[in-house]
Amino acid sequence: MTEYVDVNGAKIERSYFDDNVAEAHEYEWSLVREISDDHVHCIVCDVAVSRGMSAFRSGSKWLCKYCMEHFVCDKT
Repeated sequence: MTEYVDVNGAKIERSYFDDNVAEAHEYEWSLVREISDDHVHCIVCDVAVSRGMSAFRSGSKWLCKYCMEHFVCDKT
């Protein structure tokens, strides 16, 4: 039976989530106060972050504030 976790309003398969969190820990993140793209997707929960909102960026990877606060920043 596949296990799921609820993350930022999304139901995500546990192994996919664990892999994404592990990947997020490999990057150095910088806060982008206002995204200029139409939208970007968080590498952990895949939520869309819209233009004008803030998120964290590392190269071409994005991380929403929720996932940074709950899964990444307390472990870096």
